[in-house]
Amino acid sequence: MKIKLSKAAVQLREQFDDSFPDRDRTSDGWIGDTRHSARKSDHNPDEQGWVRAIDVDRDLFKGSKPDIMPDLVDQLRRACKARTETRISYIIFDGYIYSSKYRFIKRKYRGANPHTKHAHFSFKKEADLLGEFYQVSMLGGE
Repeated sequence: MKIKLSKAAVQLREQFDDSFPDRDRTSDGWIGDTRHSARKSDHNPDEQGWVRAIDVDRDLFKGSKPDIMPDLVDQLRRACKARTETRISYIIFDGYIYSSKYRFIKRKYRGANPHTKHAHFSFKKEADLLGEFYQVSMLGGE
């Protein structure tokens, strides 16, 4: 089985890379490690080989200053809440989760990893082939 990343995820990662070419990528990732493989995770390939999650390092500038990931996550969250962006299933960042199930309201995340060093983005299955540009101003959109 060929493992492939959701096109919605590929596009979002490319926009991060294009907007912040010198960003830290230490905490970036998309394929689950052994800890992920032991449980249900969008980082694990499904039966058709699709992976529907990416992690993007919080440090968008070398040296972490300024820390704008909270603002960028909020722009994406607001687009999802307004339904102008429908490909993202949920976002985990800085101890909070924002999900389509709860209209992207801020809720405390109770998982083992609070995602303080990176933002986690999970995507809907129907977004596997949807690689359109994200219209988020901090990532080059309108």
